[in-house]
Amino acid sequence: MLKIVPDEPALILETSLHKILIISDLHLGFEKGLSSKGINIPSQTQKIFDKLKSIIEKFSPDSIIILGDVKHGTLKIVPQEWVDVPQFLNKIKDLVKSVEIIRGNHDGGLKALLPKGIEIHSSRGISIKDGKESFALIHGHAWPYPKLFNCDVLIMGHNHPIIEFREYGFRMVEPVWVMARWDKKKVAKSFLKFSGLKVGDDPIASFKDAFGFYVRDSKIVIMPNFNPLLGGNAINVDNVSLLGPLFSSRCIKLDESEIYLLDGSYLGHLSNLIS
Repeated sequence: MLKIVPDEPALILETSLHKILIISDLHLGFEKGLSSKGINIPSQTQKIFDKLKSIIEKFSPDSIIILGDVKHGTLKIVPQEWVDVPQFLNKIKDLVKSVEIIRGNHDGGLKALLPKGIEIHSSRGISIKDGKESFALIHGHAWPYPKLFNCDVLIMGHNHPIIEFREYGFRMVEPVWVMARWDKKKVAKSFLKFSGLKVGDDPIASFKDAFGFYVRDSKIVIMPNFNPLLGGNAINVDNVSLLGPLFSSRCIKLDESEIYLLDGSYLGHLSNLIS
C-alpha cells in the first residue's frame, strides 16, 4: 500500500514485510552554492533532518529510501558536503533499520561520503514487490532498467514540480504531487531505440520480443522535492519542459495528469490548470 504523508513531500510504502519512507531531492549544501552569488543563507541541513526525524517518529518506518540528489554538487564533492552529508546520514541511520539511496544526477562522488551500511543503487532504479503489486523507484534523469517497465507504479523525483498561481499581479507557487500515466507505445519505441534494438511496426510487440514482457500501464508518481529551499519547475505553463528521458521522449501523458497539493487538495487535470 502506498500513501502520501499529509502535508509533507514524502511517501509511505507498506508491504507485508516492511514500512518504507520514500523521499527525494535533499540537495544538502544547496545554500552554499547560493553564497557564491552573494546570497547568504545559514545551513539548512539541520532543519531538513528535523523535518525528516519528525516524520520518522510519527510513522515509525523500518527503512528509508532516498530517490537521489542527496547532495547538491554534481560531479564533485564540495567542501561543506564532506561534513554535512555523512553527519546527516549517520543521524538518519540511527533512527531506522536501513537507509538506501538511488543515485541522482547531483550525486557525483556520493559513495565516498556514505557511512558504513548505507546501500547505494544505480540511477536506473530498483523494484519492490508486495504480493501482486510491484513498485519501481528511480531518480528520473536516466532510463530505468527494462524490468521496471513491468511495475504497477513508478515513483520518481528529479523535477521538483510546483504549480504557479497568478492573480492581480501577485505570484504564488506551491509544491505538488503529479499523478500520471505513460504512453505504452512511445515508451516501448523510445526505450528500444535507447537500447540499440530494432523497432518493428508494432513497438509494443517488439518490446515484448526483446524483453519477454509488455510495457505495463503503470501509474507514475512524480514527487515534490524534500528540501523546500529549492523552488521548482512550474508545470502549469505553456510548453513546459521537464527533465529526464521519459519526458524528453514525450512518453508521459503530462496534460492528462492529476495534480495534488501537499495537503492532499485535488487541483484537477494539468490541462485545465495551464496559465
